[in-house]
Amino acid sequence: MKFSLKALSFFIVSCASLLILLVPYAAHNPVVHSGRDALLNLQLHRQSGLYNLQQHHLTRHRDGLAKKRQPEEEENHNFSHTGETRSRDELCSGRRVFIHGLPAAFNSDLLRHCKGGLATWINFCPDLEHDGFGEPLQTEDEFQAANGSPSPDSSWKADALAMEDSAQSSGEPSSSPFPFPGWYRTDPYMLEVIFHRRLLRYTCLTQDPDVADAFFLPYYTGIDALRFLYANVSSKPKVRHGSKLVKWLQQDAIAKKSWKKHGGRDHFLVISRTAWDFEGNGKEGWGTGFLTLPEVKNMTVLLVERNTWRANQHAIPYPTSFHPSSPLELDRWIHKMQSEARPYLFAFIGSVRPKLMKGGIRDALIEQCSSSKHCYLLSCKKLRCSHNPRPIVETFLHAQFCLQPRGDTATRRSLFDSIIAGCIPVLFHNDTAYTQYKWHLPLEAHRWSVYIDEKEIREGVRLEDVLMQYTQDSITKMRNALIDMLPRVVYAGFSSEQESLSDAVDVSVRELLRMVARHKRNWSADPSIKPASDIVQMI
Repeated sequence: MKFSLKALSFFIVSCASLLILLVPYAAHNPVVHSGRDALLNLQLHRQSGLYNLQQHHLTRHRDGLAKKRQPEEEENHNFSHTGETRSRDELCSGRRVFIHGLPAAFNSDLLRHCKGGLATWINFCPDLEHDGFGEPLQTEDEFQAANGSPSPDSSWKADALAMEDSAQSSGEPSSSPFPFPGWYRTDPYMLEVIFHRRLLRYTCLTQDPDVADAFFLPYYTGIDALRFLYANVSSKPKVRHGSKLVKWLQQDAIAKKSWKKHGGRDHFLVISRTAWDFEGNGKEGWGTGFLTLPEVKNMTVLLVERNTWRANQHAIPYPTSFHPSSPLELDRWIHKMQSEARPYLFAFIGSVRPKLMKGGIRDALIEQCSSSKHCYLLSCKKLRCSHNPRPIVETFLHAQFCLQPRGDTATRRSLFDSIIAGCIPVLFHNDTAYTQYKWHLPLEAHRWSVYIDEKEIREGVRLEDVLMQYTQDSITKMRNALIDMLPRVVYAGFSSEQESLSDAVDVSVRELLRMVARHKRNWSADPSIKPASDIVQMI
């Protein structure tokens, strides 16, 4: 009996000791009670690893502003609150942006009507996924995980012709996956959503309008314009486009005060359509008249295509389908683009538009391309070219030069598709790029593009003869220039303070703030002063 009591006592003491030892471990390593919890833990672990990898990559790419910090601040992660505030104040000096709290009717409520609510025949609900990027394209790894085998096109070397022939005439996207993540079925008309969501992650946002250097109005102007451009006469809004925004600016206390400082000249908004859609008076002819409102003339307006004589309008890139979520994804794509074989001298993607482009050169370009063994033609009559990026990107990856004539208007999204694919743009009109995207494209146009005037094409100049004159060395140098430009023309899923990694939003905000700083001392809140936008900008 004594032996039994001793044994029992020893057992109890041992269990208690073991319990004490296991409690700290259990606190840090909770037991997984189900397969769902295990999957969640694995997902969190992978996300943590990806985050750490991104942070490591970004740390190696610090910009000059970060390098100016004291060495002990870089090494010591336990900053004092005062030190953090001082460092942030220095970093954000002259860069603070205040986002006005517009009522939901100007943005999120408009998105609720994505399926036929703004124009009966338009459904853009799928395009709103992933902060406006749209539906992500399936990668090779995802395809293999879902199907248990590699994709039938895992080499990603299929000729664009085979893809065009296999595409359904209805425009259904190809089921073949992309080799890398970061690609989406993006509608460029979602730029307002993309820019707004991306700006919410801007480093130097401020909640204090009194210290702001610029003010953003998150009004989805282009989406709201659908009601004015395409609605039936009976259902068309009775008020002028933009009148409700002006009324809000006059009545909201914060907006009224911030507007008064410089007459709205430090305010800006983004529009996902061309300026042509917002000219006129909103009553007769094409255009809603939004850009002709006196208050809007005082703002800075960022559009995919501007009127070159309006000084308050600045063009920013069309969204493409490539939105890298990290510098690593960006680097992987650049490596892919550099290593791609390019069997064709030049390529053209598009179709003839005789009603819209009288006197245009598309028919001549198509004739020249189709008759040359050195050119590849992807017809948008056979394949829907807007929401299926794969055939477009593959075509451009297989050509040295890409023809970029004017489309419905002077600019085209295809210009930026070709830049991303490393295909040197061949331009035929100054307004397609040179007079438009001054913030994002280098001024030395000959370094990254070829210019042939439309008049020369009409007079019979052969594209093949012109492009054959470029040596491989000069082509390589031009492609390297495109690589340097690439980060500036994509709408990325990350933000970087390093200038070489700045995306289209970073560049737009930085250049806008520089412009505001240059002109602020000359501005006046006096409404009698002629708006700056009425001054013709010299090109």
